[in-house]
Amino acid sequence: MDETKYCVCCGEEVNVNRVERNERIELTCVYCGFLLAVQDEPLLSIEEARAHTESERLHYVLITDDSRFTRKIIKDLLVEKKLADEIMEFENGLELTSAFAKLVAEKKQVDVAIIDINMPVMDGLTAAKIIRSIESQNGILHVPIAFFSSVKADENLRNQMELLA
Repeated sequence: MDETKYCVCCGEEVNVNRVERNERIELTCVYCGFLLAVQDEPLLSIEEARAHTESERLHYVLITDDSRFTRKIIKDLLVEKKLADEIMEFENGLELTSAFAKLVAEKKQVDVAIIDINMPVMDGLTAAKIIRSIESQNGILHVPIAFFSSVKADENLRNQMELLA
């Protein structure tokens, strides 16, 4: 029996391709090629993750929301708690994905992306799909994505966020 997964791009259960790349197995949609899952990703211990974090990378946090007020609240909290060295703010998903692609090209590591779902120009889910595509094309580990919205999420939206987060 063929393996199936829910594809965010297609909006339905689809058959998957299994691709071995960079010592891991990637599951992609047979129709659109979107990355659906990664199996056998190397997991770091807490000590290894701390050493890796402290030794070789800057701490980039990307905040994306069309509300300047909301971005300021999130940024102020991160600064107050000293959780990030570099905080970048964006008004929409297009600005976010452009900056993310540039950071990847510069070999800079992004620690987390905090993304609003509903924004003009490009919404948060579309931006997250593009981020996952950029990661896949460059063979880098997934950046954790935290979604938020003022609108209650239905079952379909929750499924999409779970796949992309």
